[in-house]
Formats: sequence, structure tokens, C-alpha cells
Amino acid sequence: MKRFVLGILLVILLAGTAACSSTAQTVRTQAPTTTTTALAGKAVPATTYTLAPPPVVITQVPAPTITIPSSGQHETYSSDQAAATDRMIIRTGNMQLVVDDVNTVMTQITSLATTYGGFVVNSNVQENQNRLYGNISFRVLAERFNDALAALRAMAVDVKSESTSGQDVTEEYTDLSANLRNLQAAEEQLLKLMEQAGKVTDILEVQQELVKTRGEIEQTKGRMQYLEQSSAMSIIQVTLEQSKLAVEFTASGRSVKEGEKILFQPAVSGGFTPYSYTWDFGDGKTSTEDSPVHAFRSDGTFTVSLKVTDDRGNTVTLKRDKYITVLTGWQAGNTAGSAWNGMVGFGHFLVNLIIWLGIFSPVWIVVLVVLYFTVWRRKKSK
Repeated sequence: MKRFVLGILLVILLAGTAACSSTAQTVRTQAPTTTTTALAGKAVPATTYTLAPPPVVITQVPAPTITIPSSGQHETYSSDQAAATDRMIIRTGNMQLVVDDVNTVMTQITSLATTYGGFVVNSNVQENQNRLYGNISFRVLAERFNDALAALRAMAVDVKSESTSGQDVTEEYTDLSANLRNLQAAEEQLLKLMEQAGKVTDILEVQQELVKTRGEIEQTKGRMQYLEQSSAMSIIQVTLEQSKLAVEFTASGRSVKEGEKILFQPAVSGGFTPYSYTWDFGDGKTSTEDSPVHAFRSDGTFTVSLKVTDDRGNTVTLKRDKYITVLTGWQAGNTAGSAWNGMVGFGHFLVNLIIWLGIFSPVWIVVLVVLYFTVWRRKKSK
């Protein structure tokens, strides 16, 4: 019996020991605090474990990027940026050039537009007072805009004016993109309503809204396309003026009396202002005025010439032989000529009178016979 009781006690002791060991193991695994376990009547400090938190892995996701599609300049926006790195700019240039030969430069500009990925929009050449003028508008790739301006300067003898301008349409394009998405979403909803509509009136009403929405979509797309093309292809407008210096002049009278004042007026085109003038009136007198007044003191014919010099030393001279005729108060030649003309006129009168008398001779004969018999009868009656 004693052996049986001792066996039970031994089993209980071993089971208690195992339970304590399991409890201590659990404490070592889960609790970060210090504990003690009674073993064989002694307090033995248990092993202390500190559980470290698992490592935290942080993955940085880049901010989303929104890119505006464009055939030219692209607009890129980032949610963590306050401004866009690229802008959508419509650039325009205007130049007024003086060139040696307008036709040659027109051909060069056409080739330039093709070289820089563009094309000529319109061009024309006209002539005024023996001087050529030209106008040409062309487009080039936006990134070659400054190169094109530099090439145009190299073609010119002088650049009379040059101006450039830029229109930022980035915000407008962004708004149009958002509006387009909204319109397309509205179109999808209308299509679904069209499928669900049962009444004819409902179908017609939805169709009316659908047509309106599609029209707004096409209008928005058209505007976006225009902005894309305009920003991708810059336009340059050029006015060409030939550098050839030309001169004309007129006089207030070409056949005048001796001492009569004559106003001479020039018409100058081309070259570079201001101009200087040198007049030679052919009677030993000259003038440097632009529109001089001159009186000739002797009769005769005079050759007048005008020399014009521009600001760069270019000169042109116009000479008109026997341009002015000056008459005195009385000239024998003129009097004799007038007398001769009078005699000739009187001779014409006599000839005409004889011709008329010959034509009407029968009438005159009858008249004379009647007069004769009338006079004869009067004398006889006396």
C-alpha cells in the first residue's frame, strides 16, 4: 500500500515539475519582465528576454505624374510640385527686313521653313515705284523658333523692326482636358439612359442631350488640337523691302516765262533714311533742299538733274534733258509764226468761199438775172 502511495506522489511530483518548466518556457517567450521560479527550495532568477519589434520596411512610392499629350511642347505636372516644369506656349514673331533682292530672299525663307520642320502659310510680292516689296508668313517647329529668327537676320541688309510674343495656354489646355473627360463620362451615362429608356419621348429627350454633349466634345477636341498645333509650330511673319534706291521728281511747270518760279518735288524710295539732295537746274544754279523753288533768268531749254544720297552712302542720280523751257516776254520768232498762221487761216477762208460760190453758181446766176430785169424795167418805166 505504501509503495502505491509513493508511486502516486512521484507521478504528481513529476507532473508538477513538467508544468513548471512549461510555464517558465512560456514566460521566456512572451513576457519581457524578470520572473523567479522555485526549484529545489531555492529562488533562481529566470532567463530574461526582450522582444524587439519586427523591422518596419518603408517603400516610397513616387508621386503620380500627369502628362498633357501634345505634338509639340508637353506639359508635365507632379502632385508634389507647385508649378509645371514645361509650359505650353504659342510663340509668334514679326520682322521687317531690308534685303538686296526680294525674290531671292523669298526663296531662301521657303527653304528655311522646310529645313526647320515647317511650311509657308502665305506669301506675295508687289512692286511700287520700281521697288519690290514682299510679305511671307511661315511656321517652324517651336524648338527652332530662335534659330529661324537668327537665320532671317543673316539674310537682311538691315532689320527695321523685330518683335516676338508668347501666349501661355497651359491652364486653358488643362481645363479643356478636364472638361473633355467630364463630357465623355456624361456621354457614357446618356448612352446607358438611352438603352434603358422605354418611351419614345424619353428616347428623344436623351438623344437631344446626347447630340448636344457630342457637339461640345468635338468643339473641345478642336480647341485642344488647335492649341497643340499652335504651340508645336511657331509662326513668323516677315515683311521684305528691297534696298535698291530709286528717285523721281516733278516740276510745277515745264514751259514758263522768264523769272517765273517753279516748284521741284522729289519722290524717293528705298535706301535708308534720312536722304540728302543735290539739285542742278542746268543754268549754273544748284540747291540742297528737298523741294526747292527756282526761277530761270534767261530763255531757252534747261536740263535738270537730281542726286540723292541715303544714310549709308548709297547714291542715285536722275537726269532729264531739256526738261524746262523758258520764254521771254516778246520773241520775233513767235510773232512771225503767229502772222504766218494768220495768213494761212485767211487763205483757207478764201478757198472755202470760192468753193461755196462754185457749188451755188446756178442759184447766183438766177438771182443776177432777176435783178437785171428788175432794174431794167424800172429804168424803162421812167
